[in-house]
Amino acid sequence: MNVSKDEYVKKVLNHHGWTNIRPAGHCAALDAAELRNNGNQVWYPQFPDPDTPSTDTWQELLRQEANMMDEVQGGEKIAICHSLGTTNWLIAAKNNLFDTPFDRVLLVAPPDPNKLTETDEIKGSPLDLDDPELAASAHKWAKSLTVIASDDDQWLPRGVGIYVPALTLEPLLFPGAGHFSLDQGLGHWAGLTKWVRTANPQDSL
Repeated sequence: MNVSKDEYVKKVLNHHGWTNIRPAGHCAALDAAELRNNGNQVWYPQFPDPDTPSTDTWQELLRQEANMMDEVQGGEKIAICHSLGTTNWLIAAKNNLFDTPFDRVLLVAPPDPNKLTETDEIKGSPLDLDDPELAASAHKWAKSLTVIASDDDQWLPRGVGIYVPALTLEPLLFPGAGHFSLDQGLGHWAGLTKWVRTANPQDSL
């Protein structure tokens, strides 16, 4: 199918989380393949040291990937971030690491920052949900920002409500999805690719 640059092609960054080595069968890998097969351009990099990550190191790779997306003309610039990837994107936004805003950003299963700081394996700058500038920076670098979380995520014991005042938005709830991980049974996620196509957050559910 021939599509013009202006109407096609979404430019999609898939940002994985902690311990993720892009396994076959993971929703991110399956959805990345589907998005490519539908004519989109997909960035799905392996972030370094996924078992013992440093958000400071991840910041630099995220900045580079976003810059490469900017080099491609046409199409919406979209980021789908999972788990620690959501933390990394929010810190990058707070640090003004991007050159141009993303048209849409979907933050899936954002973890409780308190849980991350209790984890010795994760290094780097923590996310401060009490930072009064966090919401402004997130909305500066995402023209449309959506948070989706579960009601039984072990990495979010206080519930997704902690992100409401921090980001001044109402998150979407996906009941029973846990941490949206492969070991909890989440494989192909049709709603994710539908959301990329339609831009309607409700389509992700």
